[in-house]
Amino acid sequence: MNIKVVSNTSPLIFLSKIDAFELLAQCFEDIAIPNAVITELKALVPPDFIIRKNISELGNSYVKGALGNLHRGELEAIVLALETKADLILLDDLVARNKATRSGLNVMGTVGVLKLANSKGLLTAKETSDYYDLLVNEHGLFLSYKILQQLKSSLIN
Repeated sequence: MNIKVVSNTSPLIFLSKIDAFELLAQCFEDIAIPNAVITELKALVPPDFIIRKNISELGNSYVKGALGNLHRGELEAIVLALETKADLILLDDLVARNKATRSGLNVMGTVGVLKLANSKGLLTAKETSDYYDLLVNEHGLFLSYKILQQLKSSLIN
């Protein structure tokens, strides 16, 4: 089954920091990012399996008017996900996740990608747990201790 996914910047940055970009290609077949995400990635070049797609003029107008609580990349990702009828949007920021959910989108973050990779047998429980620790302790992903422990206890060996 081909799942259409749109990603925001942070999941791509976090996955690149732990050298786990390939998990995206192993978990999803159709991954797109809007122009603002390319800009926010700066020197980080996304792999070839991630496709850049433009949002519509109407979508662009919406983004310009909505800037404030959300960054341009988050807003463009939400608009692109809505315009392409994506099955899933990858977002880590809580405010952006809430906005996407209110817009009717299915949301997953970096941690969800790792958990999905574990459930598909692409990562062992130890590898997934180590990635969680690396993201939290070295790369600034915020997860409460309680949530981190719940995530680790739900992993499949």
